[in-house]
Order: sequence, then structure tokens, then C-alpha cells
Amino acid sequence: MALLPKGLAFVFMVLPYLASMISVLYLFLKQQQRAPTRKEMFHFAWVFNVLFWLFNIMGFVLSCVWQAWAQPEVDVWQFVQLYVLQPQIIFVALFIVVMIGLPFYLVTLWFFGPQARRMAKHMFGG
Repeated sequence: MALLPKGLAFVFMVLPYLASMISVLYLFLKQQQRAPTRKEMFHFAWVFNVLFWLFNIMGFVLSCVWQAWAQPEVDVWQFVQLYVLQPQIIFVALFIVVMIGLPFYLVTLWFFGPQARRMAKHMFGG
């Protein structure tokens, strides 16, 4: 049911995350003239992870809609109900969410923490 090759799908999954993270930090540094505080750092990390997973869930739903439209002889919604909503599949999906989400969360914390402080020091001196 995949529409894109795995490598290309991974790029479309990660690239918006990285681009938005970089642009938000750049805008934050320009507007605030400082690095994010610890509280702001954790807030950014949570918000980016939630947006990342909403983006991916939207991609899954849109791919189901596309498949249902492109192949009307296949009942995509019945497939989702019969196979995707099984407890074993949901457990594996949650495991994948943790395995992908935790590194993204830690990278975002690093990016809005130590990296942001280095960037602020470079941009504004001090």
C-alpha cells in the first residue's frame, strides 16, 4: 500500500521536520536575541514531536484515501479495520513511534539547547 519507495518516503518524513526545526530556531534567535530557556527548549521538543506525528498520521490517512480512490475494487477501509487495527499491529506501531520519536525528541532537545546556545553566542557575541 506504499506510494513511495522507502528511501524517498524517509526523506519526506524527516526533511520537513529538520527544515522547520532550523527555521524556527533561526526566527527565535533573530526575534529574541537569545537562546531558548530550558522550559522553552522542552516546549519546542514536545511541539515538534507532536507535529511530526500528526504530519505522519495525516500522510497515512491521505495514502488510504488515495488508495481507495485509485483502486475502488479494493476496500481499503475494510483492510485498515481488519489488519491495521489489530492489537499486535498497534503494539508494533507504538514501538516504532517510540524508536523514532525518542531520537527525534533528543535531537530536538540538543538543537534547541546546546546548539542554540552556540548559535546565539556566534550570532550575538558574548
